[in-house]
Amino acid sequence: MSAGGSPDDPVIGEGGSSPDEMVEELRQAAEEAIAIAREGAQQKEEELWARYRELTKGRRERRER
Repeated sequence: MSAGGSPDDPVIGEGGSSPDEMVEELRQAAEEAIAIAREGAQQKEEELWARYRELTKGRRERRER
């Protein structure tokens, strides 16, 4: 199974779900995937900004010498 899921998680549409129920399950799964992706992107952005500040601080210090 992929990250974030377990082999025991239900499969979308399993158990005779109606088309409307399947659409709702897909919508919920998509929202969860988007939230996970946003969280990862936000963390990466924070790491990049921290690295940028570190680099510009080093340049500034070298210029001031």
